[in-house]
Amino acid sequence: MAQYRVVDSDEKVIEEKDFDDATSAYDWFKTVAAPDDSLGTVMQVHDNGEWKNFEVSDGGTNKHPSADAD
Repeated sequence: MAQYRVVDSDEKVIEEKDFDDATSAYDWFKTVAAPDDSLGTVMQVHDNGEWKNFEVSDGGTNKHPSADAD
């Protein structure tokens, strides 16, 4: 399992959660953690002791999460 977190444009952590796969984490980011797709909202993954950017929103809509969503 990997740990993911969502950080807003002010660099404040909004929420953290563990996922078995990146697809589930991405769908969580797009539909739950950052549903309004605010500009500058970032999803990070904890990798080898560091938080690394996994997805950065550029504004727009979140009507379509990944194609692999259930």
